[in-house]
Amino acid sequence: MPASALAAVAPRVAIGASSSSSSSGSNAPRRRLGARAALRADALVRVSRSRLVRPRARFLAPPRAVAATDARSPPQASQAEYDALWAWLASEGVDVSAASPAPVDLSPGGRGWGLVAARDVGGGEAFLSVPSSLWMTRDTALASPIGPFCEDEAPWVALALQLLRERSVGARSRWAPYVATLPPREALNAPLFWTARELEDLAGSQLLANAAGYDAYVRGVYASLRESKLPAALAAGACGSEASASSDGSATLESVGFGEDDFLWAFGILRSRALPPLDQGESIALVPGLDLANHSGLSSQTWTLNDGGFGSVFGGGSSGPSVLLRAEPGRKGGCAKGAELVCNYGPAKIDSQFALDYGFADAFCSRPGYVLGPVPVPESDVNAFDKEDVLETAGMLAAPAFTIRAFEDPPPELRVFARLLNLKNEDAFLLEAIFRQEAWALISEPVSKENESDACGTMIAGCEEALAGYVTRVEDDRRVAEDAGATPRARLAATVRMGEKQALEEALGYFVAVEGRLDSMEYYQERRLRSLNLLDKDGNSTYDPFQDTMA
Repeated sequence: MPASALAAVAPRVAIGASSSSSSSGSNAPRRRLGARAALRADALVRVSRSRLVRPRARFLAPPRAVAATDARSPPQASQAEYDALWAWLASEGVDVSAASPAPVDLSPGGRGWGLVAARDVGGGEAFLSVPSSLWMTRDTALASPIGPFCEDEAPWVALALQLLRERSVGARSRWAPYVATLPPREALNAPLFWTARELEDLAGSQLLANAAGYDAYVRGVYASLRESKLPAALAAGACGSEASASSDGSATLESVGFGEDDFLWAFGILRSRALPPLDQGESIALVPGLDLANHSGLSSQTWTLNDGGFGSVFGGGSSGPSVLLRAEPGRKGGCAKGAELVCNYGPAKIDSQFALDYGFADAFCSRPGYVLGPVPVPESDVNAFDKEDVLETAGMLAAPAFTIRAFEDPPPELRVFARLLNLKNEDAFLLEAIFRQEAWALISEPVSKENESDACGTMIAGCEEALAGYVTRVEDDRRVAEDAGATPRARLAATVRMGEKQALEEALGYFVAVEGRLDSMEYYQERRLRSLNLLDKDGNSTYDPFQDTMA
């Protein structure tokens, strides 16, 4: 099994970052991280070090937006292969009259191929709709010859295995015209496919931790597949051709296109080509043709699921389920013939998420940010059960995640969650069952000076710990990001590093400022007394014991 560049680089980067606090990427005034603050921040520190969220399939393929390729143009499918894909879609009943594939930017780091308007497209008009009968899904995987050997696998694994099978049988595959246009491994730009040298540019970043997590996860899944019945099935010809035997007589998965690198390629295709609402769980699907649309952060349009019926009359094409894309609505929407047709891969995503899944950062709508989470309530917390119940009652996950963005205040829910994590001692009465339905609302405002101080300390220490892992400064990152002579991947790494640090530094400054206002805040007890008219507007007690006695 070949060594992983991510496996080799990530641990080395982590050790180097933690041993060099003087090279931290923060330009903000640094606070000494004392033992008390570090202890308070335990939950968030654990999260800031790794974001090993289980993979969900999303989207990449022909290079998008500001893609992270090397100095050479990556391999591309030919015009004839794209023409064959469009002819196949048309033969299957898809109306392809409004859009066609075309090379929009084949330069190194360019967007590659995309969809252009084959005629004038009106505002809000559906320019392409692909019926579910042409999608590749878990159901099509289970119905294929390889289906019996992936029934117990996660939907994305089953789909990845079917994709490898369709590729292995070539022209005999029903999806052959589609598979022929999929980019090879060397054209995939997600960090999962970077070299060890390129990955060093991500030192200390959340992006590196996430990419390493994906790498370990996918390789772990593949290792379990090696121990399953799959190798024997492939040896027997389940994929359409018999596997050759190794020196010990066992089947060689690599010989039929089912090696570890092949599986990583299939994962990369799923991550890069499945968009919401067909990007995860049982719903994950590959949609031929529609996945050619490039990303634009200026677009408001996303994939629209059409369940058929009357919906099909208004641009759905097929009478059955389909997924479609529309042009921008309104008088200023639409596209003239020859103009590129685009969509938005994720209106709420930040730069590091785009880089992780697609290998680019949006050049026109920069979204610097950092994801804190998922953050669980520590098991050691004596009130863990009650706190998890409060989260559930409030409609939140037991381990929620929060996106902090540069140039914006942290989300209000993050501040409330930090208070919840730190509820203890005299404040823990708010966790009693009688308050359960209103607990989240009650802690949406400061609870006590001690709790607010601890909540701020948790966030401050977590941000400081994350910032300490970077080995470059923001001005260094900006210099590389703006250097036209740097490689696209080096510029992407610098852009992401800079964005992550900007978000962390602004969040740090926000909570330091809140901490400085502790003495001027009104806390739960004061609010409660005021609601009972036992405090006046100046905070003085209105209770008159003499009047109470006379009464």
